[in-house]
Amino acid sequence: MKKLKYCLSFFMMTLAFPSMINATDLVVAAGGAGGAYSSINAALAAAAPNDRIIVYPQPGGASFADTNIRITKSIQILSANEGAYYTVDAPVINISPSTAGISVTIIGMKFLTGNIVSSIASPVGSRSIINLLNDSLSDGAISINHDNYDVTVASCHIQSGLTFRFGKALGNICRAAIAINTDASVNNPNDTVLVIGNKVSNYTASSYSGIYWNSTSQFCSIQNNFITLTYPVNGYGVGINMPIAKNSNLGVNTIVNNTVFKSGAYYATGIYFNGNTNSRVDMLNNLFVGIGSYAIQMGIGTASIHYNYFTSATLYGFTNDGTNITAINTTINAEGLNTNPSSNTINGGTPDSAYADIDLTRNDVGCYGGSFTLDNFFPITANDWARVILVTAPRRVLVNGTINVKALGFDK
Repeated sequence: MKKLKYCLSFFMMTLAFPSMINATDLVVAAGGAGGAYSSINAALAAAAPNDRIIVYPQPGGASFADTNIRITKSIQILSANEGAYYTVDAPVINISPSTAGISVTIIGMKFLTGNIVSSIASPVGSRSIINLLNDSLSDGAISINHDNYDVTVASCHIQSGLTFRFGKALGNICRAAIAINTDASVNNPNDTVLVIGNKVSNYTASSYSGIYWNSTSQFCSIQNNFITLTYPVNGYGVGINMPIAKNSNLGVNTIVNNTVFKSGAYYATGIYFNGNTNSRVDMLNNLFVGIGSYAIQMGIGTASIHYNYFTSATLYGFTNDGTNITAINTTINAEGLNTNPSSNTINGGTPDSAYADIDLTRNDVGCYGGSFTLDNFFPITANDWARVILVTAPRRVLVNGTINVKALGFDK
């Protein structure tokens, strides 16, 4: 028997921000107690680039009332108490960089009514980095819908949807669509935008998609999302809607291990993909429950479509190789978990070991299968915010090869 030889290389990457050497911590506390600032805006006005604003939550969840908050420089706004929200009541947080390559990190903010938005494109040069981690928007949206940003939104509760152009959406709860638009920035043309491990319930009339991909600038990796189409009850909806895609054969779009659910077999589509001649997409191990129209509707592009399961829908625009089949004995709960162990979707995904579940058994179809299972991201508990947001590693280990493991995280 040959021994397996390998080299393990581990790279831990923190979410990027400029050097904090000689930076100052500014404190915000109720009423400005002990010489602290009494509002976020007051601390921002006093802060130099790269300073940190440490906010102490008020007793009983009382809010810091503020006017519009405008951020133009590199800054971190962090909860003083690990795992505890500080509450802010302001109309909007407006990110408008005064120079290229600023870095803004907001952690632990409960934003009562407003939106977090960009008002301008970041100046040409290095991308400006926006990190929104463990935040809660009780009634608002996140919209960084301009060029030249690198956005990471992770473990957030977002009531009114998420829109961005380049970056990552990881492990969020969104009560409206996640939308990704074309980024005209010329840097990173062959990078991949990650949309992984989110719970999306689309309830508004403004968008009929759960995840809406409207980008020709980057490739996508859409994996292990649980999408519930809830509005209107008897109307049209699309779980993952890609009316356009990058026209390049230098990479591939991946749509893997997602679950799309609609209550009742109404007119809805699970995945719609329409790219260009050179657009490539892999669709594997997705589950569609209660979809009354097309489970997968394929337009222009080159597709590899295997081991997708559906309860009531049909397929359109491609030749089924026989692996895309009807789901049997499949029931899912409110969290997207298949509650029937006799379902043929259990161990029903591709037998390729590269897609194995984390217990090394064959892939379970849907959002709890594979290495990015939804269990990795939920529940989001108030006192246990993750410092490591995402870990990626090769899907295969080769004899005498090197295993490169990369982790993305933040620690204040």
